[in-house]
Amino acid sequence: MESKKSYTEMMKAAAMTRKKATERSVMEIYIDMVLHESILMTRKSKLLIDIDAALDTKDKVLFMKLSKELNELNVSYG
Repeated sequence: MESKKSYTEMMKAAAMTRKKATERSVMEIYIDMVLHESILMTRKSKLLIDIDAALDTKDKVLFMKLSKELNELNVSYG
């Protein structure tokens, strides 16, 4: 015997599918934001450590280069 769904059942199923797709998209955006934030914080931390090392060794050229990178990072991503 064939099992046919009513129009209402098909509409409910389609609505649930759209809702699940929306929830998945929001979750993917959130995961992407968390990953980017983590990468940004790691990069800033490494730059600050390298800047401190350049100051300790009195390497002006390296200090200026790393400071410029940090400034660009702050301007680009805040």
